[in-house]
Amino acid sequence: MCFASSGENTEPLPSNAYIGDDGNSLLISCTRCCLQVHASCYGIHPDLVNEAWTCSRCSANALVADCCLCNLRGGALQKTTDGRWVHVICAIAVPEARFLNVIERRPVDVTAILEQRWKLKCVYCRQRMKKISGACIQCSYEHCATSFHVTCAHAAGIPVEPDDWPYMVSVTCLRHRAARHAPPFSREVSLGQTVITKNRNGLYYQCKVIGVTTQTFYEVNFEDGSYIDNIYPENSRDCLKMGPPAEGELLRLRLTDEAVYQAKFVTAHVSQIFQVEFEDGGQLMVKRGEIYTLEEELPRRVKSRLSLSTATRPDEMFSGDDSKAAKRPRVAGAPTKIPKESSRPSSDYFPVMETLPPPPPPPPSFQPGAQSSGPVL
Repeated sequence: MCFASSGENTEPLPSNAYIGDDGNSLLISCTRCCLQVHASCYGIHPDLVNEAWTCSRCSANALVADCCLCNLRGGALQKTTDGRWVHVICAIAVPEARFLNVIERRPVDVTAILEQRWKLKCVYCRQRMKKISGACIQCSYEHCATSFHVTCAHAAGIPVEPDDWPYMVSVTCLRHRAARHAPPFSREVSLGQTVITKNRNGLYYQCKVIGVTTQTFYEVNFEDGSYIDNIYPENSRDCLKMGPPAEGELLRLRLTDEAVYQAKFVTAHVSQIFQVEFEDGGQLMVKRGEIYTLEEELPRRVKSRLSLSTATRPDEMFSGDDSKAAKRPRVAGAPTKIPKESSRPSSDYFPVMETLPPPPPPPPSFQPGAQSSGPVL
């Protein structure tokens, strides 16, 4: 796997000084293990290459070293900040891993990788492994949570390709490979259409689209390498007076935790927002990626939480310990300043109705903790 210029990707990588003006990079070979890599991919200046050149692993005489992100031995390995080894491609593909020196591709800092990512199970090797090891990436296709090691994906024929910032690579599982070139959300959503989305109680219901609008969001990068792509313009400046910021301009942001952060402006993008109404009268504002048409195939996680009726109020469905038992643990996705799964209201949700009518009073014979002969909901 190489991200240098090729027949399909003819644009040279401008950030690497080890690539020539013609977009080509010197192919070098280790005299001990015969590893072949591009000088630009491995971070070696062409002037330092000679007939006796050895890779980092052979230079350290670490012949049994394996990658801490996929547990495979050999290959283009570089040392981590904590003394372990990691494949260059694994360090590029795993979002939280980073090169302290990007040009030289070393050392690699893997300490920021989320604990949840270490717990993901590879769909290809989990049956053969006695315990979970390495850190997996997940399919880039919308709503797909299929996870696999970078090298396992490559061996299985899954394409691993460069992507636009902030995602370093795009990887599509075999199930969605045929659809990876199709435009996302090809089915249009119109007023009055019945769709499926998640209500405030965490369950999915059918609802009706009653309004459509657009909203501009800013994407910014923070000093620690994290990012947010759903910042409201008014959270950063008075855009009516000052206009939109220039690329790379430093902004001071006040987020939902009321703290003030400094970040660099990347770009602005416009998202389509849909106002939906449930059968019980509750309304939400949601993005296109958060709703499903009746013709779309529902992911397994959505099917498991799909309800056929909203006749019962969400806060009446569960009470006490039952409500805690009904909630499934969720795994955070990417390291951002404000986690997408947060106890605070997410910035890309703007509820229209924050409160619903109060629940009816319990019958006179109701006793807390008393068993009922009726059906259990």
